[in-house]
Amino acid sequence: MKKGFTLIELLAVIVILAIIALIATPIILDIIGDTKKESDKRSKELYLDAVNQAIARKNLVSGFNPKTCTVKSNGNLNCYGEELKVEVEGFKPCGGSITLNNGIVKEETLKFTCEPIPEAKSFSEDSWATIIANVREGTTEKYNVGDEKEVTLKGEEFEGKSYTVRIANKTDGKEGCERDDFSETACGFVVEFVDIITKHSMNSTSTSRGGWPASTMREYLNVIDGKGGSGTIYNALPDELKNGIKDTKVISGHGQYDSNNLESTDKIYLLSTKEIYGSVSSYDTVNETRQLDFYKNQNAGNNAAIKYYSGVATFWWLRSADSNAVNNFCDVSTIGGNHNYNAITAYGVAPAFRIG
Repeated sequence: MKKGFTLIELLAVIVILAIIALIATPIILDIIGDTKKESDKRSKELYLDAVNQAIARKNLVSGFNPKTCTVKSNGNLNCYGEELKVEVEGFKPCGGSITLNNGIVKEETLKFTCEPIPEAKSFSEDSWATIIANVREGTTEKYNVGDEKEVTLKGEEFEGKSYTVRIANKTDGKEGCERDDFSETACGFVVEFVDIITKHSMNSTSTSRGGWPASTMREYLNVIDGKGGSGTIYNALPDELKNGIKDTKVISGHGQYDSNNLESTDKIYLLSTKEIYGSVSSYDTVNETRQLDFYKNQNAGNNAAIKYYSGVATFWWLRSADSNAVNNFCDVSTIGGNHNYNAITAYGVAPAFRIG
């Protein structure tokens, strides 16, 4: 007669199997995780090699020296609105960005797992997440220069009020955006506030020393590492929008205290005279930039530069110091013309930022 297992024996076997599973599972998961990491590392190396080769091939045909490119969902690069095909065996990333120096990959943030790109409908009705995803993908056909959208600002100063922003620029062109000495402020997908959102002085004292980088206005707009800027304007933006605002190289003009144009990296910035009118004024020394698409479409007319505060045409600040003075910054007058005034004056603030 065959004898079966007793209940106690079966329980003992189950307990032993459970203990083995508890010991083995983490080991197996670690092996799988290490294998995936090694695979991702190898895929990344192959992809970056292919990127360098693609840029080299492009340079054989025409000069091509991008500074930053975003990775499209198909693994190709979106560089200045132009798709660069990357041919590589194995897995391609589906998102992220690449920073280059003289055609060679310098820094990268690659994503191998991505959400589907939401379909674009219009700038006014799409969420910021949808807009950001399509800008990075290079699928911005539904978004046109001059299109407007409402944005609600938070914080004590703005109390949840809504303001209008518009697409001020979509292109890079071959006007210098690929140059290291060029301001990025009118390159790529630029959004600006249609009208003045508040008033603020450029500096708390009557000086233009150090220009835009040293100004209290810059600190008011941006959270500045190591300097303690209040970042009132940046912090007032919706978090969903902040996730897509790019760091921007900002070249600004100098006053009599300084002899060379100044450079900073900012999330939010003010415009320069050339970005509005297409040429520099006698007060603004920033020539290393281009005219924004919106103002170019308006034929650089002064009417396009008029901005309102509470329904009244109001002076608004530009970012460059007045090159002929020690205490003035450039601004735009109530009739849309070039102007300059003392830095301590509370003039209008109508900032811009780049998405990507």
